[in-house]
Amino acid sequence: MLVASSFSPVLAAGLMDLNPGLVLWTCITFIILLVLLSRFAWGPIIKMLNERERTIHQAIEQAKKERAEAERLLAEQRASLGQAHKEAAEFVKKNQQEIEALRVELTARARKEADDMVASARRQIDEEKSKAIAELRSHVADLAIQAAGKLIRANLDERAQRALVEEYLAQLPKDRAA
Repeated sequence: MLVASSFSPVLAAGLMDLNPGLVLWTCITFIILLVLLSRFAWGPIIKMLNERERTIHQAIEQAKKERAEAERLLAEQRASLGQAHKEAAEFVKKNQQEIEALRVELTARARKEADDMVASARRQIDEEKSKAIAELRSHVADLAIQAAGKLIRANLDERAQRALVEEYLAQLPKDRAA
């Protein structure tokens, strides 16, 4: 038991007791750890962090450039779409004007053709009327000659009688003969 009691003051030392040898070796170990970490770990870690920071900055700058390009393209697309709408409206307006002009032209052409047909029909009617009047005069002259021949029973020949009737008909007013 004696042996156990001789070691008990060493073992009984608490955590709060200051041991200069342990403190020295702890400080030396800590300094060696700091030197090793600064030489082999912190350099690569800092280098890696700097590289990551640079990559993030580049990505942000690239995103800003891409966003600006996208906004520019969007503005161009909107302008192009507006121009397309404007051209489509002009095209529709032009087509409506062309259709209206074609309608007016076709209407005028149809009226002209109708007027020409009416004029042609009137000419034909006038020609037929003139022919009918001439034929009627001829028949009237023949009837008048026959009637006059029966009434007069004179010695006039047919040619003289016809000339007499035609002279009479020529003396009649035109309105009355028509």
